[in-house]
Amino acid sequence: MGRDWTRRELVERLGAAGLLGSLAGCPSDDPGPGPDEQTPTPRTPGPTPESETPFDVERRTGEWPPDAERYETVVDVAEAGGDTGGSESVLPVLESLDPDDTLVRFPPGEYRLDGSWRVEEFERLAVVGPEATITTDPGITGPLFGLGGDGDARDLAISGLTFDFRRANTGPRPIYAAVEDGLTVSDVTVRGEMDLDQDGMRFGVTRDGGAGVVRRLRMPDGGDPRFTNTGCYVGEDHRGHVAFADCRIDGFPDNGLYASPAVGRVDVVGGVYRNSGVSNVRVSGPATVRGVTVRCNEARRGVPNMRGIRLREGSEVLVENCRVVMERVTASDGGITCAKWLDEATIRDTHVTVAADDVPAVWAKEPNAVGADVRSHPIQLRRLTVDGPAARGAAVKVSYRDGTLIEDLCLCQSGLDRDGVHVLASADGVLRRANITVTGRPLVTRRAPLARRDVSLHSLGRIGALGGPSCGCR
Repeated sequence: MGRDWTRRELVERLGAAGLLGSLAGCPSDDPGPGPDEQTPTPRTPGPTPESETPFDVERRTGEWPPDAERYETVVDVAEAGGDTGGSESVLPVLESLDPDDTLVRFPPGEYRLDGSWRVEEFERLAVVGPEATITTDPGITGPLFGLGGDGDARDLAISGLTFDFRRANTGPRPIYAAVEDGLTVSDVTVRGEMDLDQDGMRFGVTRDGGAGVVRRLRMPDGGDPRFTNTGCYVGEDHRGHVAFADCRIDGFPDNGLYASPAVGRVDVVGGVYRNSGVSNVRVSGPATVRGVTVRCNEARRGVPNMRGIRLREGSEVLVENCRVVMERVTASDGGITCAKWLDEATIRDTHVTVAADDVPAVWAKEPNAVGADVRSHPIQLRRLTVDGPAARGAAVKVSYRDGTLIEDLCLCQSGLDRDGVHVLASADGVLRRANITVTGRPLVTRRAPLARRDVSLHSLGRIGALGGPSCGCR
């Protein structure tokens, strides 16, 4: 049976055309966000594939597991001699397989791996196990499944596996998957805190024009704060287009979803990300973060700088229809931050609630440099709502960002000595259709001429909590 998946077939079969296509470019309204000191990777992504036309993200069809009839070989791990009770390692069974045009099925049961199953080269490999649990031995760092990488690998599907790391000292990397094209991961769960000095998942599409999707990845138990573990990583070798849809990643000390080194496009659609350090969702351009919920409400020792969404570098970055809640943190630069390497970003139709004192809802930091080809309003905040009882500091901070546009802002912060918008040393800024109600100073500008229109400013002083109607938000 020869290879019969074209890229278009793959995208349509997964229902990912809507997912990838709707995110293929920046918004149409005026086309169109730290402490790290390392030099960013040069960003030269390839063109968006022609097949990725705009498409409603909700119009997704097709579900997993992959259809066994589409593979030349189907291997049942139990029938091949694998132990379904978790006593004997099934690694020898996996290592004996020819991975090309093969579907590997884990029937219901528990499967132990005492090492890494590594396959660098393959064409059309699927691993499925909707009722299968994968365990390992203490001290093994993984990856348990190391699929692709530097070799010639394409068309990889992984579906339905559960990794059980509840046993002490068993927190290896579950999956490392990097293919040229055709990466699809669906309904994979990690149970138990990852308690080794080892990062979690890693995914990438290594060829310009390649595509991948990760759906419903669940990592709710996080990582041990003794180690700087990342939940899910998209690395420097990513050159294509990968989307994360409806995932959940909680409680990792060093980033939940860490996708900012990626040179290719990364889109995050839906899902919940909670209580990770450094950032819960971290991307660089080109990227979209759409319909995502981020919540920080647990301040664990060893989990630093609990940002919500961190926009790290580049341009063509969009945050849209997101909900960010900053309730309790160890420390935080903000709910949404624009790092100094970032050139352009649009944040729109997004609601940020801040209860943690002295934490901004949005902070556009002083840039290292701004390219000559940036748009007239490089940083745009459109239809942004900011509320909550945070005290002290400012809700929105803009530093050395010429041309910043703030439009249709509703800002109501009820904590004592809380300011509204701070703009520092930023020329040619625009603030229009804004309603700002705080206990401190509604608007502070320093060396920052700001064009204003339809701006309502209210300072209520030290009178305590505000009532909803008193904010006057439209």
